[in-house]
Amino acid sequence: MPTDGTSQPPASPGSSASPREAYQRVKRTPDLPAPEAVKMRMAPIAAIGTLLWAVALVLTQIFRDELADSGREWWGACALAGVVIGLLGTAGMAFADKRHFRKP
Repeated sequence: MPTDGTSQPPASPGSSASPREAYQRVKRTPDLPAPEAVKMRMAPIAAIGTLLWAVALVLTQIFRDELADSGREWWGACALAGVVIGLLGTAGMAFADKRHFRKP
C-alpha cells in the first residue's frame, strides 16, 4: 500500500500493458473453442405451427355461434391470420433451408 495517500499501487517501469493484455493476465477462464452450429431444418417447424393454426381455424368455424355469443368471434380472424402468416413463413423457411443445406 503506498504511503502517499493514493489507492493505486506505484507504476512499475515498463508496465504500460494494453487493456487487452491486462485482461488476459487476470481472466480466470480458459479460451474455449466455439461450439459447432446446430444444423436443423426450420420449414417443418413452421409447417407444424401453420397446421396448428389451421386446426384452430376449423375449430373456430365449428364453434362460431358459441364464440359469437361470448364476444369472441374475432378468434376466427386471428386463426385465419395465423394460417396466412404461417404459410408465408413456411415458404420463407423452405427457401432458407434450401440455401443453407445445398451441396457446395
